[in-house]
Amino acid sequence: MRAFLILGVALVTAAAVTASASAANPVPFPSPQVKQVFIAAQTVTADGAMSSWFAPGGSVVFRAYAVDPVSHKVVDPKTVRYFYVTIPNQPNVKLKYGAAAPGASTGLPWTGTWTVPASYSAGVVGFRILIQLKHNGKQLKGQFVQMPVATSMLNISATAPPAFSPAVPAGTAGAGATGTALDAALYVDTVNGTRPVGAAARPIGCSQTNVYKRGEQVVVRVWGTDLSTTDVLSTDNVNTAHFSIAGQPDVTLNYGPHGVVGSQVYFWANAWIVPATYPMGETTIHVVFNLESGKTATYDYTINVIP
Repeated sequence: MRAFLILGVALVTAAAVTASASAANPVPFPSPQVKQVFIAAQTVTADGAMSSWFAPGGSVVFRAYAVDPVSHKVVDPKTVRYFYVTIPNQPNVKLKYGAAAPGASTGLPWTGTWTVPASYSAGVVGFRILIQLKHNGKQLKGQFVQMPVATSMLNISATAPPAFSPAVPAGTAGAGATGTALDAALYVDTVNGTRPVGAAARPIGCSQTNVYKRGEQVVVRVWGTDLSTTDVLSTDNVNTAHFSIAGQPDVTLNYGPHGVVGSQVYFWANAWIVPATYPMGETTIHVVFNLESGKTATYDYTINVIP
């Protein structure tokens, strides 16, 4: 096991990294193991702009991908018995397959839309995403829940700030093409850091977004599972972890606790400041995990840099 040191800008936000992977009894997110179907999901607008804050009457697009624990491949419609979102006191939202659907991408091709009722209570929406696969007579199930950092979870508020836009077009960003066996499955997202340099702070820090301005702090968050062992990725089974951006130094991903003290969970994170001269437009964040077993997991995550 190697030590993971913070490189670059220190994180001092609600999603901050604390280099304390040696703390007693760390609780990895979402649990020590993901024994059945792995699911990764995001909440976005119809144009694919990620957001964790929506107003009553707005439309939330859930988009997702999942990995079969037997074949280690991204699931497609042929193997899915059901795939849907459960929302407290609301009808279920069925996820449909289609990379060209509003808000979808090739890497996250399953989507469903929820129109928030005008009377829906303000606060965090504790949604879950459930899946069942058909696999040689077996019924394999999986569940997705949000990381427990309140501002980064789906929130309904009459004063929800509008999502930064436009998002990048639906593309190939994701964990791998359908049909390719993976060594590990990854969830990746980004939130805005509260210490931008040369840009105004967002109204709500540590909220999910994939659209940034120059000078803002991009906080990359990752969790995942080794598909051969079902163990969640931690410093016990990861040799090195980083993300790469064209023309920029690699940034080490660090494993540490997040959330409210007393109910914290561990995942991987670190930050990058968008340089003042960075090119506008689509940018790929290439996430790489090198496992102690010698295997490698990658994920291409796309952001848009706007004026």
